[in-house]
Amino acid sequence: MPWPSASLANQRIGRDFSNSRDVASRDFFMSRQTLHACDAGVCRSRVFLSLLHHSGVSVHCSAACNSIPLFLLSSPQSSAMNILHVLSQFEVTGAEAYAIALIEEQARQHHAVFLASDTLTLSAPAEYRQMPIGKRGYLRRLRNILALVNFIREKKIDLVHAHSRAASWVSYFATRRTNTPFVSTVHGKQHVHPSSKAFNVYGRNVIAVCESIREHLLLDLGLPSEAVVLIPNPVPLQKWPTARPSASKHELFGITPERPAAVFVGRLTGPKGDVVRHLLQEVAPHVYERTRAAFVIVGGMIVPDDIPRLASAVNDRRAEPLIVLKGFQKDIAQHIGAADVVIGSGRVVPEALVMGKRVVAFGESNYVGPITTANFQEGAKSNFGDAGEYTTPDAKRIVNDLAFLLQNTVVLDNSRALQQMVRERFDSSAVASKINTIYRRARVQTHSPASIPVLMYHRVLEAAPQGPSHGIWVTARQFANQLRSLKRRGYHPITFRHYARFMNGEQTLPPRPIILTFDDGYEDNFTVAFPLLRQFGFSAVIFAVTDERRTNFWDSSEPPARLLSSEQLRELSRHGIEIGSHTSSHSNLTISSPESVQKEVKESKSSLEQLLGNEVISFAYPYGALNEAAKQMVENAGYTFGVAADTGSFTFYSDLMGIRRSQVFPWTDSLGFWKKTQPLYYRYKAIKR
Repeated sequence: MPWPSASLANQRIGRDFSNSRDVASRDFFMSRQTLHACDAGVCRSRVFLSLLHHSGVSVHCSAACNSIPLFLLSSPQSSAMNILHVLSQFEVTGAEAYAIALIEEQARQHHAVFLASDTLTLSAPAEYRQMPIGKRGYLRRLRNILALVNFIREKKIDLVHAHSRAASWVSYFATRRTNTPFVSTVHGKQHVHPSSKAFNVYGRNVIAVCESIREHLLLDLGLPSEAVVLIPNPVPLQKWPTARPSASKHELFGITPERPAAVFVGRLTGPKGDVVRHLLQEVAPHVYERTRAAFVIVGGMIVPDDIPRLASAVNDRRAEPLIVLKGFQKDIAQHIGAADVVIGSGRVVPEALVMGKRVVAFGESNYVGPITTANFQEGAKSNFGDAGEYTTPDAKRIVNDLAFLLQNTVVLDNSRALQQMVRERFDSSAVASKINTIYRRARVQTHSPASIPVLMYHRVLEAAPQGPSHGIWVTARQFANQLRSLKRRGYHPITFRHYARFMNGEQTLPPRPIILTFDDGYEDNFTVAFPLLRQFGFSAVIFAVTDERRTNFWDSSEPPARLLSSEQLRELSRHGIEIGSHTSSHSNLTISSPESVQKEVKESKSSLEQLLGNEVISFAYPYGALNEAAKQMVENAGYTFGVAADTGSFTFYSDLMGIRRSQVFPWTDSLGFWKKTQPLYYRYKAIKR
């Protein structure tokens, strides 16, 4: 869009600019680690200020230079976090493999990661602290809570991620004590009893690894739907190559190469141990009669006494070994690679599928069967048999399925399609990105005020206008008094860009944050409002209409008024005023066609970004008119925040595409303004109605 040029001729602004240039031309005075500079010179350089901040140099602006609050310019905290994963386990579990896959992704993103657990078997780029989390006596739990509190404080942990009920139990109380963001992942169905239903130890941010677990948490434990999100297991696909194993069947399993091998991968304790018993007693002998296949059991750091006896009893009746107990193996990929058919559940299924293996899903709750493109999605809903409705396994069906696959050893035609389905659902980098959004939500819920006042202005005039008016203005005197009130009461105006940095863990929020917004982008925002904002050291957000006519053409009942020029918008942006979008032509998005809405929100964003040289992340709906379709299109266009008018959630962060605002009118007196800045104002107004 061609932006018309306009002069920056306002006398007051001109004086400030000339004064700023005078100060900028002087030498910097370095005394007792203090730098005196000005906004038009050094203070415009956020990079320079960041370097000074890290060097221990404090920055003080001259009297003519206070356009940007220093908390907005000071170096943001590193976006890298200190993350603590908490597990309760006595042998390697799927939860440990999940945590390790996630930790590896987080380490690649330069987070510092820590892990607390009873045991740790797999290697991880994390600092490990042994804690008896799985011991459940109340005195032991109290000690675990205190130990976790001390660890959180010692390592300055930014977020705790728990991976079992016992881990969630101690993490819940430890994070409450330390005011630390808390996330839980639930890997399987939980025992339902009065205490688990009465008290939610999983917190406000719960990840379910499959659809069945999410449904279980909602229906059986009564967790609120907004607290539970479905995010599948992270599987580091690069660790599961499709190449042939370097060792032969004979070397790995002790069987001749011509014999087919059905390899079960999983623990031998708990319900998975029952799966193994069923395979040994009811399935393996009958499959052997038809195929001579060996059944290899891989897994089991803890081996129940009866399983070796069952295996020996089966083997003693045959001339060659039918059951091979391998125990726990760190190099699972080698054993899966040598298998003709893999039997497993949970994350074992996608790991084997991505290696191009034929897989029979048989888990703690139910038997799914051979995984194909036709049943992959349905099987994934129960975590491939670990979390579905319990059904008694049909031995005859299992025997027939395994015998068919073992007798037809040609690679399945749909293996490539299955590999792609695995990548789309389980890729660890994509899953980690989704989990990071939950981390962000947890941080916001923990550290952000539930209510941040957002005030809406349009115009700031030297004097009240003559003739008809919608009341979308305040006078310069009123505005100055309102800013003075905010200053006196300790409010700190921030921008949406600042809040986005806070959400990403890059910056903290100041005490008593408030957001001042201006709709349409009138020229008086620059000539009248901006000098007053600078006087008080405040920032603001201006939502600009980008139409090249640069007037309020959409409002025929009001006198024509000029909008901000390209130079003025750039100057405002350079001085810390955030520029957001207000569409191209001030269209009502709720009555426009989808094509028109898309054009309005995308083109205005693109025009402003091209003009300003930075990303535009905030959007104001013209007329405050919005619906779900409009919100979705605004979000799809790449905005992080969408602001409404007098509608939306009472909680600032609960709907970032429909943030509620309070409009300041010319008749808003000092008491009315005080009310509009109170945390409970929106609720008060709703009750009053």
